[in-house]
Formats: sequence, structure tokens, C-alpha cells
Amino acid sequence: MLCAIMNLIPPFDKASRLVLETILEQSGTLPGRIGDGITPSWISPLDRADEIVLGMHNNQAYIEFGTKNIDSHKWWHHRWAKIIFISFIVLTILAVTLSLVLKFAVFRPKKSEITTTTTTPPLTTTAPTSLASSSTIPTTTTQQSRWAYTGNMNYEREDHTACVLIDEKVLVAGGRNDAGSLNTVELYDPSTGFWTMTGSMNIARAEHAASMLTNGKVLVTGGENDIGDILNSTELYDPSTATWTMTSSMNTARKEHTASVLTNGKILVTGGYNGTDYIKSVELYDPLTDTWTYTSDMNYQRAGYIQSVLTNGKVLVAGGLDDTHLNSAELYNPLTQTWTITNNMTHARWTPTASVLTNEKVLVAGGLTDDYVYNAELYDPSTETWTTTGSMNISREDHTASILTNGDVLVAGGFSGGYLTASAELYHPSTETWITAGEMNIGRFGHTATVLINGKVLVAGGSNGGILNSTELYESFQIN
Repeated sequence: MLCAIMNLIPPFDKASRLVLETILEQSGTLPGRIGDGITPSWISPLDRADEIVLGMHNNQAYIEFGTKNIDSHKWWHHRWAKIIFISFIVLTILAVTLSLVLKFAVFRPKKSEITTTTTTPPLTTTAPTSLASSSTIPTTTTQQSRWAYTGNMNYEREDHTACVLIDEKVLVAGGRNDAGSLNTVELYDPSTGFWTMTGSMNIARAEHAASMLTNGKVLVTGGENDIGDILNSTELYDPSTATWTMTSSMNTARKEHTASVLTNGKILVTGGYNGTDYIKSVELYDPLTDTWTYTSDMNYQRAGYIQSVLTNGKVLVAGGLDDTHLNSAELYNPLTQTWTITNNMTHARWTPTASVLTNEKVLVAGGLTDDYVYNAELYDPSTETWTTTGSMNISREDHTASILTNGDVLVAGGFSGGYLTASAELYHPSTETWITAGEMNIGRFGHTATVLINGKVLVAGGSNGGILNSTELYESFQIN
């Protein structure tokens, strides 16, 4: 039993074991060190243990041993408390370290899995800002008009003609100045803004007609010469040689007439004035044979009228003057070479303008009757009917009309209420309305207006009480 008790003392508590062994040896109860495993054979382990306990109650050695034993156990318990506390701290540190290792080493996210948030400064663009697939922030655009002088012609002239050549230059021919009708011809170069002289016509003429043939040559017909004779002569300008050659003459002398290039390449010349009477005769020029032949007469004799080649190939003639102002209209069919009456315009008019719109309708604007006209109307070829459209801002006659590249129609100058005007305005086919388009630098009538390849409009010559050689350019642009 004593051996069992001795063995209960931890092996590393050597001081406690030595004290107990000494007490037992002095009391005669232990012949040798318990740690040696020697126990007398005549004493049972249980009896020996009882004696030791009783003996300890009766001697001081037990008290001393008890005191030392208690002190030793106190020290042992304190040491174990420290060990447990230190172990707890160590385990805590190990746990924290392990968790950090697992987080940042073992389970560290891949670079491709890392999500970062960056702030990008907004881009500034001129495109509309889309709020959603079905909505866009609206932008407001304002159409602006600008008139600017360009180079002066070499000669003052009115009642002349102007054509855009294949090389994009503008050919201006004839007309009149204070000295009479002109045979001089000049070219405007849009790339430089300058005018240069080219070959002169064989005959001076004003109030004639000019037509651009499909071969690039220009045919001029009729007019009035410098001594007042009405002409039936015609001539051709060849841009490649800058020369004019006489061609066969018309069957009828005429001025203030109109000439149109048909879809078959022939030239249709109608009406006019011969110095005595207004004319209703019509003739065709064939460039391939250089010949003129009569075709059917119009139903009305007229001068100062409009003439337009429709998209269906027919030719519309309307208005003009025949001792009275006309509102009648008629159609020429090149296939049958016949004229048929179509519906009358809503308003009689002399020297109006006509423009074939992109929607195939014909816009007729202004003119003169008993008073100056500011209203406008549309002819619809599909129904052969006329309907009124928006009126111009001012009345005008002897003005010009030009179809711009965007489909709008620019009218400029002319007489308004008996006075010259420099005003211009634009017609919008989509809304059938007119807006002002600024003012030319000089009011003028009897001028020409030519749409250039670059979309600008060249206005040249005319009169404002004196014959002009000044020219100016119109351009339209938008401001957001």
C-alpha cells in the first residue's frame, strides 16, 4: 500500500518523495527506500499503511511532514495553474496563427478571382446620351443661313444663263448690260472663287435658254441680240476646247422661252415671244443629227411660264402670260408627242418659279398677276391635281428657286411689292412651311442661282437699278 501511495506522487516531484522516504525510515516502518521497491514480507501492505497513519497522528515528525507535504502540494498546484495558463496562451496564439495561415496562404484567392473597384472619369462626347434602349436625350438643332461675297464677274450682266459643267465649273453666257446684249462667256471655279474668261459666243444674246446635253456640251437657243432682233440661231459650247460652234437654227425665232432635256436626250423648246406675239409652237432638237423638228403645239401660247420634267418623263407647263395672266397647265408626252390639258393652278401667275421635289411633286411659288404673289402650290403628278401649301413670308416675282442637296428649296431676290428685295427663304417639303434664310448682300432680279457640287448656291449678276457683276454664295448649316 505504501508503495502504491509513493507511486501516486508524480515522478518529477522528487522533493516530496525524499521527505516521505526519510520519515518512514526513521520510524522504522521502511527498511529501505520505497523507491527501491523493498517491503518487509511479515507486514501486509494494508496493516503497514494503517500503522503509518496512526503513528503519524502521535509524533511531530508527521506534523512536520504534513506541513511540508501541504506546502509541496500548494507549490505543485500553483505550478500546474501556471502551466495551464501558459498552455492556454500558447494554444490561443497557435490557433490565431493557424487561422491566418489558412486564410492568406492555403485559401488565398487566385488573381483572376480578385474583384477590384475602380473609378473612371466620364468621357465627353458629341453623340446623344442614351438613357435606355428606348429613349435618347433630345438635342435641339438650329438651321443657320449665311451669304458671302465671292469673286466678281468680268462683266456686269442680267438675263444671262448659267450651267454647271462636268468639271464642276459654272459657265455663264450672254445676258445684257448697259451697252446691250453680250456674247462674252466666263467660268467660275468653286475651288478658287475666281472667274476667268472663256471663248465667246458667235452671237450676242440675252433672254435666251441654255441646256446641258448628255455629252457634256452646252446648247444655247434663241434670245435677243444687241440690236433688238429676236433670234432663232443656236450654238454649242465644247468645254474640252472652250469654243463655240454654230448649229442648225430653230424653226421659230423666240425669246423668254424654255428648254428642257428629255429622258431620251432630245431638247424640248416651247413657247416664248417673237417680238410681236406670244408663241405656242414647240420643237425638238436632236443632238445626234443636229436637227430641229416641230412637234405638237401647246394648247395655250405663253411666255414667262414654268416648265418641269417630271419623274415619269412627261413635261409640265403652267402659268405665264398670253395678253393675260394664266393659271392653265398642260402636259407633254414625249412618247406620243402630244399635249393634254391638266388641272389649272389655284392661282394665275407670271414669272413664278418651279421646283421638282424629292417626293416628285412640283412646287410653284410667287409670280405676278394684278399684284405680287406670295402664295405657293403643289402639283401632284399621280393625281394631276394642285393643292395650296405654305405661303412665302413675302411676295415676289422674277426671283430664283434652287433645290438644295437636303431637298429644301431656296428662293432669293426678285421684286416684292414693286421694290427690289435681298431677302431669301427656305421651303421645307416635309412640313410645307417657309423660314427666312437671311438676306443677300445686294437685292437683285434677273440674276441666276446655281447649285454647286459642294452644295452651296452661287448667285450671279442681275440688276438692282444698275447691272451687277457681283456674285455671292449661300450656304446652310446647323448649330446644335
